[in-house]
Amino acid sequence: METPETAASPDSMGTRIANVFASPSEAFQGLDTNPPRSLHWVIPFILILALGVFSVYLIFSTESLRDQIYDLQARQFEKAVAEGQMTQQQADQIRDRMEQTGLGLFMVFGAIPIVLFTAAYFFLGALFLWLASKIVFKTQLKYGKYLEMYGLASWIGVLGSLVTLVMFLGLNSIFATPSLGLLYLDSFDPTNTMHKLAGAFNVFSVWQAVVIGMGLSAFSRQPSGKGIAVALVLWAIWLAVGVPLGLIR
Repeated sequence: METPETAASPDSMGTRIANVFASPSEAFQGLDTNPPRSLHWVIPFILILALGVFSVYLIFSTESLRDQIYDLQARQFEKAVAEGQMTQQQADQIRDRMEQTGLGLFMVFGAIPIVLFTAAYFFLGALFLWLASKIVFKTQLKYGKYLEMYGLASWIGVLGSLVTLVMFLGLNSIFATPSLGLLYLDSFDPTNTMHKLAGAFNVFSVWQAVVIGMGLSAFSRQPSGKGIAVALVLWAIWLAVGVPLGLIR
């Protein structure tokens, strides 16, 4: 039977999650030497997936937010017509079909890319951390430990997703995120590189990158500054690649 002391031990999952927010330098202590524990990454992964799918439901079940999606599509169609990529009749037909599509189909077509992208982001993120730590710090830990560390740090992403959902509703905009994108909230253009970069500078993304850096330092027994520097460089590379490709908005 679990005692209160055991539940509150430094190695308990609840304590580690609390330390991710309250004392990141302690959140990963001993994680590299402890037996593998898949719940460290499975639970936040499932929550992030669930919140992503729920965001699709929220947007398409809220008329004002749904209309913003339609407006974006309309602008893309207008551009395609102007560039001769389709006729106005074709654009009108596609737009009509979209507006007649039920919430269920939108959920399916919206959820599939979210699930695929989240899985790729999660597992590839841990992979790049493992590779970077192996190259820079010469660590010998297995990939699974970096997946655990990435999963624990992802609780910040879970909180960020919740805050974003609240901002969607509170500010009535699909571009309302806790980022520099708020500077362009009334005129946000998803095709504008400056706007996309501003949206990518999300408070929770930066926070999570810093905490991941502390995890790298804990695993490599290096000063926190070195791990944070590596994590921020990886994050900057992700921005440089993701923004132009439209993977980040």
